[in-house]
Amino acid sequence: MLLYTVNSFGYDNHFESIQKNLVEQRYQDAKYELQAILSQNPSDIEAMYLQLAVWQTEILDYESYHIYGKQFIAAADSIKDVLEKKLETLHGKDSVLCLFYLANIYGGISVIKAKTGEWIEGAKNGMTSNSLFKQVQKYAPDFIAANLGVGLFNYYFSSSFNWVPFTGGRADDGLAAIEEATKSEFPFNYAAKNSLCWILIDRQEYSRADSIAMTVLDEYPGNTIFLRIRSIIDLRCHSYKNAIVHANQLLALTKERDPKNWSDLIAAYYILVESYHMSGHVNESIAAADTILAENIPETYLSIPHIKKNLKRIRDIKEKTCEK
Repeated sequence: MLLYTVNSFGYDNHFESIQKNLVEQRYQDAKYELQAILSQNPSDIEAMYLQLAVWQTEILDYESYHIYGKQFIAAADSIKDVLEKKLETLHGKDSVLCLFYLANIYGGISVIKAKTGEWIEGAKNGMTSNSLFKQVQKYAPDFIAANLGVGLFNYYFSSSFNWVPFTGGRADDGLAAIEEATKSEFPFNYAAKNSLCWILIDRQEYSRADSIAMTVLDEYPGNTIFLRIRSIIDLRCHSYKNAIVHANQLLALTKERDPKNWSDLIAAYYILVESYHMSGHVNESIAAADTILAENIPETYLSIPHIKKNLKRIRDIKEKTCEK
């Protein structure tokens, strides 16, 4: 997830509100505020960067990279060019912040490229992003928000791209850097917590991941990103009663969102179908399956691997249940 972290170019009150809207997933509100800022100062590089950050966060939240990926990359390339030219005129703290923005933009391009199957281009942009983050660390060692980018590169590239020179064997270092980034300032700490939770889930360290997710939900109970994380952990840990509670909460929040988040909706129904099934609540399991299978899910989302997998599981569970 790409998130904004530091105010330094003015409009502090505006940016504080935008940061809060971002964490609370009120993307349209954040966009309106940014448009107001840019209408007064079209060359404000912080607002330009944050506009891109809001968009990427929304794309990853909705998993709509196949819909908006090309448009996002075009916008990212345009803003990247502006920032690279601006960097030549900056010094000191402003220069470091501009480097940080550029590192995040290259990282954002890397993620979208990888999500849409362009792995080589994703790797190239990821390496550039990592190089820029290291420059930030060199010039500002106490700027721990940069640790997230370096940590993610080391963790994922070490395992997924170990054929790339100088990227292997750094998973533990990457994980430590991501954990350190959870201590960075608001709201970048939430981006780090999100990344750390998914890594811990992959490593089957469910208790740690759940504890981290709870700290966010204590402050932002309506955050569907971390509520989904808790629901998945409940299911993986066979805590079906809690899974049903959290999945229903996720479902209720998802139904209130506009536009509809199909990824969250399908995940919530899958967790409900399986949890009801494993708990012996046959009728509830079938009813939940029938509800989501009757939805007119856009074809674009049906092509996402884990959504296809969840829908197949739902169909399989319903079929097995009906056979009995």
